[in-house]
Amino acid sequence: MLKYLLCCVVVIAFCLPALPLENSSRSNAAGPRPGRKYATLERLKPERLRAVSEDRQRYQRSRTPVTLRTGYQEYRAILHAHAEDSSHTGGTRPELLAAAKKAGVNIILLSDHVRPPRDFINDSWRGVRDGVLFIPGAESEGFVVHPMRSIIAAYRNKSWKTPQEYVQMFKRVGGNIFLSHVEDKLDWETSELDGLEIYNNHTDFKDELEFLLWLRGSLIDPKRLKQLEQSLSEFPMEFFGASQDYLAPIIAKWDLDSQKHRLTGIAANDCHHNQLYVIKAAASDAIEINVVGDPPRRVTTQQSPDIAELLKDKKPGEVITTLDFDPYERSFNYVSTHILLREFNEKAVRQALRQSHVYVAHDWLCDPTGFALIVERQGKAAGVMGDEVGFEKGLQLRLAAPATGMIKLYRDGSIIQELRSDKLDFDLAEPGIYRAEIWLEIDGEQRPWIYANPIRLRPKNK
Repeated sequence: MLKYLLCCVVVIAFCLPALPLENSSRSNAAGPRPGRKYATLERLKPERLRAVSEDRQRYQRSRTPVTLRTGYQEYRAILHAHAEDSSHTGGTRPELLAAAKKAGVNIILLSDHVRPPRDFINDSWRGVRDGVLFIPGAESEGFVVHPMRSIIAAYRNKSWKTPQEYVQMFKRVGGNIFLSHVEDKLDWETSELDGLEIYNNHTDFKDELEFLLWLRGSLIDPKRLKQLEQSLSEFPMEFFGASQDYLAPIIAKWDLDSQKHRLTGIAANDCHHNQLYVIKAAASDAIEINVVGDPPRRVTTQQSPDIAELLKDKKPGEVITTLDFDPYERSFNYVSTHILLREFNEKAVRQALRQSHVYVAHDWLCDPTGFALIVERQGKAAGVMGDEVGFEKGLQLRLAAPATGMIKLYRDGSIIQELRSDKLDFDLAEPGIYRAEIWLEIDGEQRPWIYANPIRLRPKNK
């Protein structure tokens, strides 16, 4: 995540003045964002991190079992995961598996960077390994794709010229296809797709230049580096989640396109485990900063006199510190896609993703397991998230969550009800596309927690 943006600031000499953490009350160039009270650097102050930690613990302690039933079993899935697929990916598939078991993740849909002649289907992992289901796929041409069989021959021939032609090629093979990095594709057609990434961790981080400048300065400032190490050690998830935002333009596209066709909203972790910073003593007057996928960067005492303190009692080659921002387990605990299944296998997962039987959650804020959004007819379930139900009088939409938050109910992209609760019973008076979000108050800020895929109530004559 950080690496892509760090490349934009490395041209600035490390010895230039860097932003202090204290000067962080202003919002960055992206402007105000929904729910925000603090800029990211303000969120990273120790007192803010501690307050976030206390609120997270409070929500977790307050969890109660959800009694509203969907008729499905819930599984946690990670979509858009990278391992062993490029020079800027630092993690391996065995590390993915180990992290999944620690984080309680049941399903991983891989998204390799395409590197012919390597086949991202046949040369990857597929099937259940030690209880975790792997489905191979790729990030390519603006999409995340999980074809039923290998399409490497199409890459060798480059049999498409436009995104639309790529989609048509993919549809002939079959599988699941989602629009990726939607921030760059708000005008792209989605009618032939299974869905889109309504949240992408890398996308969310693209406006964090101020943080990156601060980080750059912290790596060569002994006092700030010590504070950074302490914060990352004491509050790893709070640190990782400091940049979390609600991606309003992408949600707006999801709402708009969903009125024309079913479009599954998924979360993209976009995890690489490549934010591993190793700072070493390079010489008596220089340090070396190493990041996955980049050549080492050397900074001398002439450029930054403060690094003399970092070099004290260090021999050339000796590690001064290691900062691991994004181990897979942390990425998995941050956000995931929860899938409703009746059977635990690849076919059922693919079908659930097509049918939008999923919801997205920022699990790091509070465990959302058990969340339910259904439509009832005469007290019996008539549909769950993703289903299409014929409208008739007497239908009721019901929502239940394991913790209390601000429930926002949408119809055709507009909010029709808000209330602070862990339940919602809403009498449905007209057809439409109904979806829900839940936001939690964390350190005085409203943060999005759960995004439910919509239930479609069609007029009876359609």
